[in-house]
Amino acid sequence: MTRLILHGEDALERCLSAVARDAATTALFCDIDGTISPIVADPYAAVVPDEFRAALVKLAPRLGLLAFVTGRDVCQGRDLVRVPGATYVGTHGLETLTPNGAAHADPAAEPYVDDVQAMVCRAEALDAKRLGLVLENKRTVLAVHYRLAPDEQATRTVLESEIVTPARELGLLISTGHFLVEVRPPVVATKGTATLALLAGGDYRTALFLGDDLTDCTGFAALREWAKAGDALASPAGGAPAAPARLSCAIAAITDETPQKVVDESDVRVAATPGVYAVLTRLVAAIR
Repeated sequence: MTRLILHGEDALERCLSAVARDAATTALFCDIDGTISPIVADPYAAVVPDEFRAALVKLAPRLGLLAFVTGRDVCQGRDLVRVPGATYVGTHGLETLTPNGAAHADPAAEPYVDDVQAMVCRAEALDAKRLGLVLENKRTVLAVHYRLAPDEQATRTVLESEIVTPARELGLLISTGHFLVEVRPPVVATKGTATLALLAGGDYRTALFLGDDLTDCTGFAALREWAKAGDALASPAGGAPAAPARLSCAIAAITDETPQKVVDESDVRVAATPGVYAVLTRLVAAIR
């Protein structure tokens, strides 16, 4: 039988017990691709399996917050997941959709749209079929996927010279992931900043973040920062509180492509994506 929980069973159990005690003060953050949606070569072909969605639909009205935090365009992320009552964060924190449909886009990214679109034109001029490229134009962010590359090293070399270097010359930021290069505005917005902002909006006691890639490490770090701040508030004199005021759990969905940083910064490691489903079903069971 395949092991689904690879590391951190005790940490997961502590978190599940806290959720069972008070689901209404629990916040659950989920990445999409590689976490609740299996990785595919073409991001436009990605799906969230029905059984994942069914579990998430059960969790949404019971938890204090259910948020999907993705690098995708926020509307694309919402349409892929389709869980009512959830919050959606897109383009690594630059866009947010609340459960009531209110939308917010970070105005700091607007001055860089023309430069990002100039990079889109450069990317579209490349031989996508030969290089194995799939492009996502998210207006404020350009994502270049190269999982289909017949020669991975050759494609990376072209992307370095034709996309990465020119983007940096324009003052844009570059982030990387599983067979992915993203061009972004130089704005302080990450999955972590979005996570902290959402946690600040409610009286939460337990928070979980499910992710699989380097950008999710900012979410992992945000949970640790939030939990540490809670302990400081519970013990203003500097002494250790009798019990943690806030409990956090960073859960990494692991494959043979997982960056070591993701492994090192997680509290729990599960086999992606079946292990993620195991965590979701255990959360559902905890709040019954």
